[in-house]
Amino acid sequence: MNSMRRNNLPRSQFQGFRATAAALVAMLTAIAFLPEDAHAQAGAAETAVVLVYQRFGEDNNPSNSVKLAEFDAHIAELTNGKYNVMPLPEILAALEKGEKLANRTVAITIDDTFRSVYENAWPRLKKAGLPFTIFASTDPSDLGPPAYMTWDEIRELRDAGVTFGAHTASHMLVSESTTEELRADIERSLVSFQRELGERPTVLSWPKGEMSTDAGEMLAQLGFKAAFGYHSGSVNSLTNNMQLPRFPMVGTYAKQKEFLMRINTLALPLTNVIPADPMVTGAAPTKFAFTIDPAAGRIRGFNCFHSSQGQLDLKETGERSYEAAIDGSSLKGTWRINCTMPTGGKRFRWWGMQYYSAN
Repeated sequence: MNSMRRNNLPRSQFQGFRATAAALVAMLTAIAFLPEDAHAQAGAAETAVVLVYQRFGEDNNPSNSVKLAEFDAHIAELTNGKYNVMPLPEILAALEKGEKLANRTVAITIDDTFRSVYENAWPRLKKAGLPFTIFASTDPSDLGPPAYMTWDEIRELRDAGVTFGAHTASHMLVSESTTEELRADIERSLVSFQRELGERPTVLSWPKGEMSTDAGEMLAQLGFKAAFGYHSGSVNSLTNNMQLPRFPMVGTYAKQKEFLMRINTLALPLTNVIPADPMVTGAAPTKFAFTIDPAAGRIRGFNCFHSSQGQLDLKETGERSYEAAIDGSSLKGTWRINCTMPTGGKRFRWWGMQYYSAN
């Protein structure tokens, strides 16, 4: 597929997260009824919120652009002294080593090298002194269309301390390629990074958030340490390193009320999750199952929401283990599940996953 067309992502990438909206309603309802909990902040030192932006002030691309007034408000909040905004590589290194993070640790990421990143985002973030990471598909900068940053501009940002990650060469999708094709595309991007920046990134973001277990294993073979999707949730040390969540900052989710709620979330560690593979290629799934790790603390007000089937009817199947029936036969393409749990204070734990049914 033509690489330029791949980078013009569809409106569905960030909009239509109905599971996320339902989760928010449940959060706001639950918080009014829960007493303060002395352990409400437990786990804050093992949690980081990662934000993802794409375009800035491109109001003709509302599906993946943040309004500049909203972005300015985000920056003002992140620089008010309440948050610990860190470079993404440092957060990942701390989690890998089991080191503590400051409460309300946040990372800023940007997908793709659109010109509005250079013209609108970069001056604002530089002035505010906020670190950030750009995940770059290399074909646009190699080919030189005016809608994207040049390698000279990328080097300018790199030399000023901006970190870069991979985003494939041609914005190749997991659902539209074999693992071998995807590997070749990523290897081609690494050649460009080595040639232009003198180094190869070890972190990647999946185009459109499409992931698979096989693709993650392939990334590890190439030397990657982590990869991010577009599913909501906070990062902690129990999260699969090749399926890390980020909160998209676009549309409704970029409005200040939703922004504040998201940057104050804690991780909700789930294990033994079924479906285990985000890329569903076999039989249609009939259930969603998981175990809530003890690191999440006492279970209260716990809910899960499916992007097309609404709130799930959870049944307890064992100690801290639950499952719910889902109608996988009706699923095609992208779908999501979000689970949330109030802490007993004013913050929430959040787990999310994006799935893709290929059948």
